[in-house]
Amino acid sequence: MAKIKDIDELDNSEKENKFIAAADMSKGKKNKGGRPKKEPGQKASEQIFINVTPDEKVKIEAKAQELGISVSALCKISLAEYLK
Repeated sequence: MAKIKDIDELDNSEKENKFIAAADMSKGKKNKGGRPKKEPGQKASEQIFINVTPDEKVKIEAKAQELGISVSALCKISLAEYLK
């Protein structure tokens, strides 16, 4: 049976863990992930601010939660319907 070498007895080429080197995914082309960037005309970059009463805010948040969407999405949908 072969004797296990101490770490100090290994030469530099043997010190590198070949399993880790083979599993290293940072080599080669790296996938950025995520969705592609939107075209400049499609990107939502403008903001509109509105003031509502506390009661209106509660109703808006409750309706958004009921529909399972964000308050912002609810407002966009509502405005899109109104602007048709």
